[in-house]
Amino acid sequence: MFRSKYGKIAVLIICLLVLLSIGFYIFNTIRCNKNSSAQQNEQISDNNETQKTSASIKAVKKKVLNPVQKYYKNYLEQDEIKFLHKAKFSKNNDLEFSKLQTKFIKATDVLNEKYAQNIDPDDVYYRNNWVKMLYIEGCYVYAVNYNYLLEKYRKYLSPSYNEWLKFIIKRESVMQDGGLTIPPDSLREYILFLEKFVEQNPNFVLISNAKEVLKSYLITYLEGMDNSPIFDRWNTGKIKPEFKESYEKFLSENKNSKYYPMVKELYNKAKSNNFTWNKDFDQWLNEYHKKYFTD
Repeated sequence: MFRSKYGKIAVLIICLLVLLSIGFYIFNTIRCNKNSSAQQNEQISDNNETQKTSASIKAVKKKVLNPVQKYYKNYLEQDEIKFLHKAKFSKNNDLEFSKLQTKFIKATDVLNEKYAQNIDPDDVYYRNNWVKMLYIEGCYVYAVNYNYLLEKYRKYLSPSYNEWLKFIIKRESVMQDGGLTIPPDSLREYILFLEKFVEQNPNFVLISNAKEVLKSYLITYLEGMDNSPIFDRWNTGKIKPEFKESYEKFLSENKNSKYYPMVKELYNKAKSNNFTWNKDFDQWLNEYHKKYFTD
């Protein structure tokens, strides 16, 4: 009995030791796996941070090396800061802003001359910044982003200057490659806008620019362009329907315009010629141009 009793106790102790060993092994294995997983996650996180840091460094380098941004830092940034500083204490900023606008325009001329061939259309710098890209004649070129200027400076400018900037944005792609990129009737609407703008803002700081644009639009509207002629000279010889319809709309809806007599004279001459082009009409058009557009 004695031996049997203590033998059973010994067996139980051995079993408990075995179970404890197994439990300790399992616990230790799980802990090691967790530590290993944590180390792996930490390593992955470190790798990700390294990649992010590397990408950030590359982005910063690219940003610094961007010739457009470098040009801005060297030649335009201080001009903007100076204008903003003065504008906050003045109610008449149009003249100073026109000078700043001119500097932006000259900047894009310089950039197009030196760096246009290296334009990267995917560069984020050209989004919502002072300069943007336009695709003209099969290639990208730099252009002033007038949306940027309007949003940043509108509260410092007169209503007429804000109206002018909005018009520039609207008419950005009126002509390209020697031809119109908009219908003739849209050009009619621009002419009427400019006529009213010039009459209502005779002292506008850029009134001479407005008059020049108006004159160029009138010549294009009434005489056509190389790639947007009024007459289909090489096929039917007839006036193009979109021009004829726009002239008729002008004559019916815009009788109060100071340019009404010009449109009427051209339309009547075309009508008397059966709305057909010939050399005689070209000769008449030369005299017509001298009458209205030669200073």
